[in-house]
Amino acid sequence: MLKIYTIILLLAMSCFSAGAQQTYHLDIKKSKVLWDTRKTMGGHHGYLLFKSGSLDYTAAGEPKTGAFILNMNAMYSTDHADAAGNKKVDEELKKEGFFATERYPGAIMTVKEITRIGQSTNFKVTGVLTIKGIANPIEFSAAIIKKKDLISATANTTIDRVKWNIDMQPKREAWDLISALKNKVITDEIAISLNLIFTAN
Repeated sequence: MLKIYTIILLLAMSCFSAGAQQTYHLDIKKSKVLWDTRKTMGGHHGYLLFKSGSLDYTAAGEPKTGAFILNMNAMYSTDHADAAGNKKVDEELKKEGFFATERYPGAIMTVKEITRIGQSTNFKVTGVLTIKGIANPIEFSAAIIKKKDLISATANTTIDRVKWNIDMQPKREAWDLISALKNKVITDEIAISLNLIFTAN
């Protein structure tokens, strides 16, 4: 009989602990990813919007895991002064050589672990980023600040576009001079800045 009561107690404690965890939802209207591929010869910069996102907190009040879907058709360049110039870049980025958005309209960021760095508001974030169906591990530092039911998160990192086949010349054919030139004006390292807002609703 005592054993049965112990099992019931443990189950009750487990349910209570799970219920105390909190999921915060990404405010997709206030959150974005800034990207920059510029280098000496040229390149572009702009921003990317989200389809959805969430951040899970433990019962102890620490960020734990997260999941995000990026809207690859909501990728906008901002380096041209005129709208027509930016639109031309946007259309180029959607093509097969870059993000192939017709086949891959969403990119996925799965956050597997978030670890506080010392006693600061900085955290080590590790997870998997999937672009064009290609998954690669990713790790970066983020500042995460929680004020009541509002959470802000910012981060700066880089990704190597070649790892996700974001490449106008994936096979590096010597004869394909136009694609080769396009690759030359874009750095392999894409600078990424995250500006995220989460709410409890």
